[in-house]
Amino acid sequence: MTDPVHRPDPPERMCPSTPAANATLFLGMITPAGRVAYVTPPLPAEVALAQAGTDTPVESRYRLAGPCVTAKCGFWTGEHCGLGERLAASYRETVGPTEADLPRCAIRRTCRWYAEQGAAACAACSHVVTDAR
Repeated sequence: MTDPVHRPDPPERMCPSTPAANATLFLGMITPAGRVAYVTPPLPAEVALAQAGTDTPVESRYRLAGPCVTAKCGFWTGEHCGLGERLAASYRETVGPTEADLPRCAIRRTCRWYAEQGAAACAACSHVVTDAR
């Protein structure tokens, strides 16, 4: 098991799974298998939000990113993102990814989960569907 990675914060850390209300980037689409198919480069969130007129939450169909809101988020522990930590821990137990195994992601350089938890959080990210029901 590898230890979490703590990289210095850039001016703005990004949450890779933010609700539509806080979204600034469209990262990808949720496939029928429940995985994220990333788009590179990312697109403005408005691309996905324009599709919001259906019965299902936009977050259950598209992966959105936005600025990490730290203490304003229910997953914030006071020091780091608890969701990223849980995802990385569960993924490390089963796979133990390497940097070469990671999906192409447009926000990795500024991603909160990757900065705090390293490759395991990044590898688990494509399995997360944010559903704001």
